Amino acid sequence: MGETRSPLTDRWFIEQITAVAQQFLRSQPDPRVPDASPAPRRSGPEDLAARAARLSAQRARLEQEEAALQADVERLNHAAGRDSDAAPRPARTTAVPALDISADDLTLTEAGRIRRAYKVTEAALPRLVLEAAADGLDAPAIARDLAVTPSYVYRILRERVRYTWRLDGCDHGVWTVRGSGQDVVERALGSETRLAERLLTETGADRVLLWEGARTTDAEAILVRTRAA
Repeated sequence: MGETRSPLTDRWFIEQITAVAQQFLRSQPDPRVPDASPAPRRSGPEDLAARAARLSAQRARLEQEEAALQADVERLNHAAGRDSDAAPRPARTTAVPALDISADDLTLTEAGRIRRAYKVTEAALPRLVLEAAADGLDAPAIARDLAVTPSYVYRILRERVRYTWRLDGCDHGVWTVRGSGQDVVERALGSETRLAERLLTETGADRVLLWEGARTTDAEAILVRTRAA
């Protein structure tokens, strides 16, 4: 009761095992028909157990991938509320688990989930590239981790810029922090001004401070824009 289920449900797993079992039973010879020729080698109980174990391992890997994806989605959805004063994240050094599943084993539910994950990943790629570069990874290393070409990474570094921002409110002459976050935008003349104006309009804050890259100190903000009286 209250248990959270992933799209990869127990029903899917049971159906996969049932399909394998039915395939195994169909492959057995009919005892009513004499077998005059040597029977070809058929799948035995060991093969069935191996297939079941492989499906179980694939399910575990898919659930692991889904959990990691959900964490990324939540982080993206709450970017505006994150505190930029938190300690910077270290560069990732762990290997990315491979999705060991073939097209023949893919189900409709899994295919839909993977396509949705692809769209979320594509939207997050520019931010991930810029953050990884800020953490000290070079373009070939970033390309390997993201399974893209180095030229794609170089293009993102050349054409996009990441701004960290902070929103302040003013109460009787005293400034207080309302929120903080980051945005990745096209690198162009006046891009920081346009971002600041948009944030002031959308949030109703009295002041916005912008930094290029990760936030450092107020004195190093590249832009401070105050709402017109």
